[in-house]
Amino acid sequence: MIEYINEITVEDYNELRASVGWKVLNHDLAKRGLDGSAFITVAYDTVAKSPVAMGRVITDGGYMALIVDVMVAPEYQGRGIGAQLIKNMNKYFEEITSNGNTLMVNLMATKDKEGFYEKLGYTVRPNESMGAGLCKWYNN
Repeated sequence: MIEYINEITVEDYNELRASVGWKVLNHDLAKRGLDGSAFITVAYDTVAKSPVAMGRVITDGGYMALIVDVMVAPEYQGRGIGAQLIKNMNKYFEEITSNGNTLMVNLMATKDKEGFYEKLGYTVRPNESMGAGLCKWYNN
């Protein structure tokens, strides 16, 4: 049974990262990142007693937010868990803009996963009004 919670340990976070083939982070670096999150949503398998998916939001506290670390352990993919994570984040965004405030939510999809986010209301870039997203890694 999957339950959605709003916290994850650094150890579980790094185990989840490893399960999807992402770099395991230094404990202190990962902790700062998690602690700096505005919102975290975690899918927790109550039978296995472990987190199996997560996503988090970082923000400037104004009008910009970024969805990061959306990951679902391979053996749990295809069950709608990733979509529920995004729905949980969308609900958070709706709550913080319910007073009429504006918020632009950004994300960078893993290659070939753009359609997943598009189905959940996000706009694929580049398009007629927006260029492609870019990034640069340091000390990778």
